[in-house]
Amino acid sequence: MEPSKTLVSAEGVEKWFGRRKILDRIDLSVTSGEVVVLIGSSGSGKTTFLRCINHLEKIEAGRITVNGFLIGYRDRRGRLVEDREANIARQRRDVGMVFQRFNLFANLNVLDNISIAPIRVRGEPRDAAIIRARALLARVGLADKEAAYPASLSGGQQQRVAIARALAMQPAVMLFDEPTSALDPEMVGEVLAVMRDLANEGMTMIIVTHEMGFARQVAHRIVVMDAGRIVESGLPDQVFGDPQHSKTRALLKAVLH
Repeated sequence: MEPSKTLVSAEGVEKWFGRRKILDRIDLSVTSGEVVVLIGSSGSGKTTFLRCINHLEKIEAGRITVNGFLIGYRDRRGRLVEDREANIARQRRDVGMVFQRFNLFANLNVLDNISIAPIRVRGEPRDAAIIRARALLARVGLADKEAAYPASLSGGQQQRVAIARALAMQPAVMLFDEPTSALDPEMVGEVLAVMRDLANEGMTMIIVTHEMGFARQVAHRIVVMDAGRIVESGLPDQVFGDPQHSKTRALLKAVLH
């Protein structure tokens, strides 16, 4: 078998908000087909790190590459300078992101919500984009909702449409930022089921979640963050069954009991 390709690489990443350091020298590599779940208490830097991967947040130090390309910056004789917005937009094509809130276009029906980015950003023919959008709707169990508008859908349905929309751009990696945190409890399972299917199909995923049972089931690796640092990383059974760091033990005690 060929060795797995590194799809996401973060080296020495630092992020500040004013005088407060949010990310402190983060190093993380994610390989093709890997599912990495980030866990940690609120304010540990998980969401900020996720947003830095597609340059929704700028970094102050270090570098992030996706699919071998620098995100957000150009290397000018060993010094990173911020790239042009047009280039950053092209780089983001490789990164699909699903947010806590669904961020669907309220004035577009479901089919148009999914197909609009491939048509406008990738320049795909409308017919081809519509065919893929319908296939993705079937994939997330919403084939009968293509003409519906977001306001008529449940939260779980809207989040599944948001996942289909991100997949429509055929990304190399999918980022999920607490995708079930805004949902009523009875809707959480339907979203997690779609994510579990994606993991089983080999989609490269980086997930921020408090759903520990789900994390233990689908993750290839659990990464624990605290105060902007990675304090522990390992296989799910290792991290959940025999946590090595005191912060990990405290976190798991708080969320599992």
